[in-house]
Amino acid sequence: MKSMKLAFLYFLLAYIMSSIVNLVFYYFNTTVMCIAMFALVALIFGYFFYLYLKRTKCDLARTLKETNLLIVFWILASLLLDGIIYILIFPLLYGYNPTWVFFTDQIAWLCFNYGMIIIVGYISRYLYVRRLKKFRKPD
Repeated sequence: MKSMKLAFLYFLLAYIMSSIVNLVFYYFNTTVMCIAMFALVALIFGYFFYLYLKRTKCDLARTLKETNLLIVFWILASLLLDGIIYILIFPLLYGYNPTWVFFTDQIAWLCFNYGMIIIVGYISRYLYVRRLKKFRKPD
């Protein structure tokens, strides 16, 4: 990976912004939250994916490898952060023992989130490659 620091920073920014979007729309209703998840959260993660490729100045030959590494890194980071927040911190804040119930109860939602990371990763790569080809100097 070209920049682990940048990958982690952009992941944290996308995760925090997505959590805020989901929390805000959760109070409207679940349907609105799901629509926000489909649209806004995908745009947030897609934007940071694209920004990572752009900021690291990833060359055309390396974009697929870098995209795959970033997808795997972000899914693992998301699993880890979800585990820390929803298995350790929230239960302890509310006086419960840490439990894996979050992952078993929310498996469909989590699979959607991780699948969304894969899809927007490749869409962002496509847009970045298209931009590279458009502005590439002729030989």
